[in-house]
Amino acid sequence: MDRTSLTLLIVLALIAVFCVPLARTSSRRDKIYGGAAAQIFHFIGAASYVGVLPSALFGSFLVGPLELGIPLALGFLGITLVSLLLYAVFEQPVKAKRQPAKDQGWTAEDALKSGL
Repeated sequence: MDRTSLTLLIVLALIAVFCVPLARTSSRRDKIYGGAAAQIFHFIGAASYVGVLPSALFGSFLVGPLELGIPLALGFLGITLVSLLLYAVFEQPVKAKRQPAKDQGWTAEDALKSGL
């Protein structure tokens, strides 16, 4: 097995191990309301984001920074950007509908009710 294949295998293994917990934690913290498409793009974005650092490190050390490390890391970063933008396209309209009405601030009526 050559070094390029070894690098890709290591990076994909690390993505497989760490992307599921990262996506679950992120989904628990901010619930996804945009449906299946939003969940898929969120998972792809999380998985590709996990792959940025290992691809830069292992690609640079095993093959070379300009030959594989930096291009592979930038590729994963580009996939992350595109997938999270698509996630936002599906998520934003649904979250906008779920937002409560804006707070009007402190009104004269609130001042009279407070007794101050």
